[in-house]
Amino acid sequence: MSKRIYSHPELKLTAILYAHNPQVVAHLKKTGMLPEVIHDAGFATGLRITIETRGREPELSEDEYLVYEAILREKRLPGGAARLVNAPDPD
Repeated sequence: MSKRIYSHPELKLTAILYAHNPQVVAHLKKTGMLPEVIHDAGFATGLRITIETRGREPELSEDEYLVYEAILREKRLPGGAARLVNAPDPD
């Protein structure tokens, strides 16, 4: 991971996005590690849809949790990371 500090919700959302790529999950199950590089495949859209449907602090599926644990263990984000910002008040 970069020197930025990420919240657990941000890392969980990142794990969800990574886990949507079946090649990432297959690689993790085979090697026990995340791939060296995970290419962005519409992460911005995926993040928006995930937040809209599952919220900003979602529960993780089995595969998503496997990816989440790997992110924490390896301390790296080979495909970038989700960042949450506070929405402005609708005045």
